[in-house]
Amino acid sequence: MPRYIAFLRAVNVGGRIVKMAELKSIFKSVGMTNVETFIASGNVIFSTTCSSVPDLVSKIEPALKQALGFEVPLFIRTDSELTAISARKHTVFSQAEVAGAYSLNIGVMHAPLSAAAQNIIANFNTKCETFRPDGCELFMLLHTSVLNSKFSITKLEKAIGAGITFRNVNTMQRLAKKYPVRDA
Repeated sequence: MPRYIAFLRAVNVGGRIVKMAELKSIFKSVGMTNVETFIASGNVIFSTTCSSVPDLVSKIEPALKQALGFEVPLFIRTDSELTAISARKHTVFSQAEVAGAYSLNIGVMHAPLSAAAQNIIANFNTKCETFRPDGCELFMLLHTSVLNSKFSITKLEKAIGAGITFRNVNTMQRLAKKYPVRDA
């Protein structure tokens, strides 16, 4: 049975406090199995016989909204996709760029950015952060603490016309290590 990792946006930030046990319960209520959570930032690992990510999103997002009382955008990757994403940090940014940065974050989206949206991304590059799209992900190199940044995910989503959630590369690598690719 395929294993998936769901990245939930806006969980346990901005007053939207959700217990991980509650997230597990919601995922189980819509038929997901082997449900686990990873740190309290909205990472849910689960198995299902469904192999359509859009179908999974369409099934899980409404259940989250009903149970939590607010919308929770959700982005899903397979364990093999997660492994590939976490390994790409030095293909998107050089080893020297990553080593000289404050942190590297990876934005997860439903689809690759359009050519127009990729051009818009260049307008978000500042002395604090540099963005580089790569497939269905948007890599963000922070050159200083996020506290010094004026970056807004909401403004970015509006500008590119797509939803996104970010995770630190260390979180992605820890997830990939804990949930390595397995046979379906």
